[in-house]
Amino acid sequence: MRRESVTLVIAGALLTLSMDAAAQIRGARPPASSSSDLAAGKKIFDSQCAWCHGNDGDGGTGPNLHGRLRHATDLRSIVDIIINGIPGTDMPSFRSPLTERHARQAATYVQSLSRATPRPVPGSAQRGAELYQSTGCGSCHVIDGRGGIVGPELTGIAARRGPAYLRESIVKPAAAHPTGYLVVRAVPKSGPEVRGIRVNEDVFWIHIRDAGGTVHTLEKADLTRVDRETDASLMPSYESRLSGPQLDDVVAYLSTLRGAR
Repeated sequence: MRRESVTLVIAGALLTLSMDAAAQIRGARPPASSSSDLAAGKKIFDSQCAWCHGNDGDGGTGPNLHGRLRHATDLRSIVDIIINGIPGTDMPSFRSPLTERHARQAATYVQSLSRATPRPVPGSAQRGAELYQSTGCGSCHVIDGRGGIVGPELTGIAARRGPAYLRESIVKPAAAHPTGYLVVRAVPKSGPEVRGIRVNEDVFWIHIRDAGGTVHTLEKADLTRVDRETDASLMPSYESRLSGPQLDDVVAYLSTLRGAR
């Protein structure tokens, strides 16, 4: 009888420990998102993220966060990106300034942006597509494998940039200077100077793609100087070439280019 009593006591103790362990595991899981997480996440976003992604998350130098996210599918993957960054991109790790709780709150706000109904962009995308072709934009930019290679590819530009950034890049191209498109001017000891986009450079050589798309391979020993025009762009301003409604149309068209679904 005593043996059975001892057995029951031990079994009860084990059950209690098991229930305690289960409760601890449940407590270790991330809490469900709440309205307070959303409000806190917006404050974190405004202070840490809006510099690149825009005040409303509609894109700047960083991607537009409205609609489908390119690198994340759920809250956990957004948290991982905030904590670890995205290698090979301009997205840094925020592991140091943010705790995991803060990262989750920021991710909750980002997820709400991606689920929100995008605000309509003024203008006609159809007329914008026609203007894109008639003004020669396709001679420098690629969309879906067609076009020139002097300027950045625009196939998925709307997933990376918002309407405000796109508008500025059309009227003030040098202000919206894209990474990897540094304008350089090389002056040879003899012959004409070469101005264009730096393709590659090392100690001895520099490769420059001019506005016509030709790549020039120049030995630095044969040059008198190489100027790096950090505030310049090969793209001309269209501020005086397009009316206000026409500019709206082109931005509306570019805002439809989100890449492969």
